[in-house]
Amino acid sequence: QAPADASAGGPAGATPAAGGPADFAPFWFAVPVARPLYGEDGSPSPIAELAPGTWYLAVEQRGQALIAQTQDGRRGVLQDTTGIQRG
Repeated sequence: QAPADASAGGPAGATPAAGGPADFAPFWFAVPVARPLYGEDGSPSPIAELAPGTWYLAVEQRGQALIAQTQDGRRGVLQDTTGIQRG
C-alpha cells in the first residue's frame, strides 16, 4: 500500500528536483576551511566562497555534491563536502 501522501501535490517548488533523492531534507552546515561554491550551470569559476564559522543551507544533494544557499540567496554547487559540520 502506498503512503497516503504519495500522490499529494505540494506547493510549486516543493517537489524534489529531477535526479535528487526524494527523501532529502534541507539542513544547515558549516565548512571546516574556506571552500569554493560553483554555479549550478557547471561554470568552472566559483560564484562565492564558503567561509568557516558561517552556516549555509544545503537545499539539494547531487551525488556527493551539495547545492548550497548563501545568506544573500545565491545558490551553487559545493563539490568538496568532506568534514562539513551539520547543524
